[in-house]
Amino acid sequence: MIIWTIQPYAVFEKVMTAGAFFCDPQKSRKLTDDGENFLQAYQWMIKEMRQRIGEPPKAGAYPIWAWYRSRDFRHQRPDFRWIRDYANEVCIELELPDKAVLLSDYEGWHFVLNNWYYSAMTGKEQLHQDDLWLAKIPPLERPELKETSWQKIFDITPRLGRDQNGEMVQACFWGLYKSQIRKVWHLQAGKKVSLIYDQSPRIGVK
Repeated sequence: MIIWTIQPYAVFEKVMTAGAFFCDPQKSRKLTDDGENFLQAYQWMIKEMRQRIGEPPKAGAYPIWAWYRSRDFRHQRPDFRWIRDYANEVCIELELPDKAVLLSDYEGWHFVLNNWYYSAMTGKEQLHQDDLWLAKIPPLERPELKETSWQKIFDITPRLGRDQNGEMVQACFWGLYKSQIRKVWHLQAGKKVSLIYDQSPRIGVK
């Protein structure tokens, strides 16, 4: 499976020297700046990853995030015109075994981040009715109902219409290894994007 992850340039440097990179939650901007909701959502995703793709190779490892479908229901790398998470960053193209990656719907993930019940209904009025229904459920039973509803994010089947699904698909995996890297693009503020690493297979070359 080919996926693309956006990382600070320092992460690329570390992979090149150490051979591997694992997410340190103490250095993750999302976990340190964006509050408890992100931490709870990450813990839920960690639990799902352990069940679906196995235990991390390093104790305490947190998910590394990447793109499988970045837009338009297509399996393609992100559009560099809109990727600016860091002033000095890289887009790393990786090839991992399918069984080492957990895919999920990007829009659906926001129900987990916001601790919302993932309704199967569409339309504001229907969603409002769903909220009213959930409010009648005893408080101690709501967390389990929410977590059960979140399983829908792992359905990445492309669907158009009011129940659109699977346009943008994110990928979670445990570790980034040098041996998995195919290409790396360097993105710096105010500079042109440059391809700085290329180990992708050459067609016709043995």
